[in-house]
Amino acid sequence: MTLFELSREYLQEEEKLTKQINAFLPVAKSLSGMERREAYRRLACLYEMRRDVRMTARLLSTYYENKAVKRAYHKNGQYFFTNR
Repeated sequence: MTLFELSREYLQEEEKLTKQINAFLPVAKSLSGMERREAYRRLACLYEMRRDVRMTARLLSTYYENKAVKRAYHKNGQYFFTNR
């Protein structure tokens, strides 16, 4: 599996989470008291999961294109003190 394919799967997961949020939001609004509080906590978790999935998908899709980001495995002397 390539990084692009993995990114595509993360985007599909984002769509699933968006559908879950859209389906659950009207239900959460109709509740009251502690049930409403728990429903909004669940929604907050879904929103956070969707954000993380979206960020991971973007990172994977542009992993090799982003030349500005320096990775720690390149030229260790730049990142670690060496006695030379």
